[in-house]
Amino acid sequence: MTPVQRRKAATAFRDKWQNADPGEKQHTQQFWTELMNRILEIATDSDHIQFEKPVFLDHQSYIDAYIPGPHPVLIEQKGPFVDLGKKERQSDGSYLNPYEQAKRYADWLPKSEKPDYIIVSNFREFRIYDQENPKGEPVIFHLKDLPKQYPSLRILSSETISDIDASVLVSKEAARLIGKLYDALLKAYGDQPTSYDLEQLNKLCTRLVFCMYAEDAGLFGEEEAFFDYLKDAAPEDMNEDLSRLFKVLDTPVAKRPRFLSPRLARFPYVNGALFSGEIEIPPFSEETKRMLLYDTAHHFDWKDISPTVFGALFESTLNPELRRSSGMHYTSVESIHKLIDPLFLDDLKAELEEIRQLKQVNVRNRRAELFQKKLAGLRFLDPACGSGNFLTESYICLRRLENEAIKLQLTDKKLVQAVNKLQMVLDADVIKVSIQQFYGIEINNFAVSVATTALYIAEAQLYEETQEIAHFYDNFLPLHSYAHIHEGNALTMDWNSVIPASELNYIMGNPPFLGARNQSKEQKSQIQAVFQKAKNCGNVDLCAAWFKKAADYMKDTSIHSAFVATNSICQGEQVANIWYPLYAEGIRINFAYDTFRWKNDSDEQAHVFCIIVGFSYAETPGKLLFHHENPDAHPIRQQARNINAYLSDAPDIFIYSRNKPLCAVPDMSVGNKPIDGGYYIFTEEEKQQFLKKEPGAKAYFHPFIGAKEFLHGNPRWILYLGQATWEDLKNLPMVRERIRQVRDYRLASRSAPTRKLADHPQNYHIENIPKGNSIVIPEVSSERRRYIPVDFLEPGVLCSNLVKLIPEGSLYEFGVLQSQIHNAWMRAVAGRLKGDYRYSIGIVYNNFPWPAVTPEQRKRVENAAQDVLEARKHNPSATLAELYDPDNSLFFPELMEAHQRLDQAVEAAYGWRTNGDEEKILQYLFRLYDKLEQQDKLT
Repeated sequence: MTPVQRRKAATAFRDKWQNADPGEKQHTQQFWTELMNRILEIATDSDHIQFEKPVFLDHQSYIDAYIPGPHPVLIEQKGPFVDLGKKERQSDGSYLNPYEQAKRYADWLPKSEKPDYIIVSNFREFRIYDQENPKGEPVIFHLKDLPKQYPSLRILSSETISDIDASVLVSKEAARLIGKLYDALLKAYGDQPTSYDLEQLNKLCTRLVFCMYAEDAGLFGEEEAFFDYLKDAAPEDMNEDLSRLFKVLDTPVAKRPRFLSPRLARFPYVNGALFSGEIEIPPFSEETKRMLLYDTAHHFDWKDISPTVFGALFESTLNPELRRSSGMHYTSVESIHKLIDPLFLDDLKAELEEIRQLKQVNVRNRRAELFQKKLAGLRFLDPACGSGNFLTESYICLRRLENEAIKLQLTDKKLVQAVNKLQMVLDADVIKVSIQQFYGIEINNFAVSVATTALYIAEAQLYEETQEIAHFYDNFLPLHSYAHIHEGNALTMDWNSVIPASELNYIMGNPPFLGARNQSKEQKSQIQAVFQKAKNCGNVDLCAAWFKKAADYMKDTSIHSAFVATNSICQGEQVANIWYPLYAEGIRINFAYDTFRWKNDSDEQAHVFCIIVGFSYAETPGKLLFHHENPDAHPIRQQARNINAYLSDAPDIFIYSRNKPLCAVPDMSVGNKPIDGGYYIFTEEEKQQFLKKEPGAKAYFHPFIGAKEFLHGNPRWILYLGQATWEDLKNLPMVRERIRQVRDYRLASRSAPTRKLADHPQNYHIENIPKGNSIVIPEVSSERRRYIPVDFLEPGVLCSNLVKLIPEGSLYEFGVLQSQIHNAWMRAVAGRLKGDYRYSIGIVYNNFPWPAVTPEQRKRVENAAQDVLEARKHNPSATLAELYDPDNSLFFPELMEAHQRLDQAVEAAYGWRTNGDEEKILQYLFRLYDKLEQQDKLT
């Protein structure tokens, strides 16, 4: 069925069941069977939906409806008069609401049958709970809204659905249709369209989107005005007809030609520069005319798209570079709210709720009016706005708060009028919040157009919502406000030219992520200019420049800012490089999310590990830290006394790379770096084949361990020939040939230092050949592990430069490094490779504050460390990766218990009592580091 046919089917279903008087048990099967068959075209045989599925709690119970498959759905059906939010007494004496009752059923199902979604319904209302986000708000809609909300119920099919919000699904379909039309029209430009051609086509599609939205939302007055205007046009005349229409839409009625064709005269004046200027429109064919008018305009309802989501989808659909990299994608509304809620929205919601609770009518009315004026006075800037999703969602949220304030005033005014016998007249002036309060900077001209269009569509949708609340009816067009989206490079322009800092309240957004190694010369130059060539500023992520630019712009204001950023700017060496200059000026962090996986909806999910940092010059009470147990977990909200640049509730310190350890402990070094072109490195099979031909080389082969081999086993082998003489090698021609190949490889390098190494081809670039046992730590380790695995390696085993080692390290050093305390420090200050820990000598090890131990404390740590090593031996076939995989912890209880004893021994050596609370551990460690660092400076 087409979307239009589905809406008709949903309307018929709604009309039937709205007038029915269903009973909970006897009508459940009929209700869900008809809904799935008639609207969603889903078969309802017993393989697809099971009614009265048995589940055993402490007694036999039955699930009303259950849909198995890769994404199971559990349905709890109640009678038409049941309040879905109210708790009722159960047979066991407990009090549960319908969702809690369904959740209890779900918890007792086998793991393979646990639902991904739970739907609770009373025939009149639907509540859909996503079990991937069990604490999140459900999607709620009523039967009367089913014709536009039915896409939310696509989860009843067995297909994978990434969203259950109807407006998101509608937006995806809208973007898909526009993308298909775009591709068809693009063919008119030949095999190599110019940048000018693409710009013209993008502008055309932007205008078409607004026309189709305006038609379906009733903004053009007459029903199907756009469709009727073009339906009888010959394909070869379509481009001229569209040009005439666009010109009319950009011309005030009073200035139009006197004898303008009635077909055009019926269209309103749009204003807002959406249709200003002539564009070159490609010729249409029968196919592209059909695609525009029937597939895209006539058979699709545009009024329910989400402007927040659609803007980004639209941009990615029509931007060839974005489409090549990741397909259609958008930043989810949920992700946007992670930033805007703590930045400003939570406080505004709390203020409105406080007003709502006021008892005195006049006081409540006055406060609601002042609140509305406050909303209208706020100004927002996104200096990397892209398609405008942060600005659009913020505007929508402010307007909905305003609508709530209007409701309060209307209710109160009506009470006052009843007393004073006054008559109130309302019009569009009741709306105070405007898109003119939202400012953006964007370097891509097409994204500027998309962001502007998204804001206009959002304004139209919220205008309609206010009309329903305030009962006034006025034409939305012509547009009375203008979107302030500016094209430009935010790093080189003065933001005051967009809006003076003295007039702004909030800065927000998601600046581009690009590591130092991937930046162009121009980008590096821009970063250095922003940081005024501060020390090491050439080694920071591109997004860091927005933090510095914002800090400079915010000086001497009360502006609050928040950006999504790559997690690297609050880890490792970048922390001091970026944040020390900002803290020196007085910037402080007010709220933050530590590392999480930034999710968008794309064909190739972007695996970007992000943080969110909210900051200002004004010190803010009630700081909030959102902690993730792993990058995919839901955040845990914590109150914090202070949030430092490592996103910990701890003192403000900055850790620079050190050449030597802060404390009196053995030096840590890197493993061997051969720079050999692979000629000295062998797999087990390659080594055996080599030795068959040249067995005399056996003495020169050594196991070769990098991070992968250390964690997962299966070591490679390496030839070490650094001490070999001509007498040793003269009977080993294959070995000598390898030496020549390494020399040639180095000589061919573009790097002068590497070419110089060719003079000594038997030696590695870095050689580290310990004589005794070495403590080894992998440079990169999964962020899922509670402990980075540490171990001892015997002499003769050579390490690569992908591990760190302490030659001849003791059991005591092993114990401290393997403890939770050291791992907590590492998690806070180490850099990351994507989400994985990246252990470094200069930042992590050399700055670690070791305890000052007594002989007894040292002995206790050593004993506990030995217990860890002994516990590993209970499972000799398990690799370190398997032993320390958190999913396997229940299989190695002895190891977990040994680690607990080791953690207690190390904590006792520090003289702390934290009970494993990592935030407390970090607070102690940062304070101790600060103390030791100050002492080190004095010496």
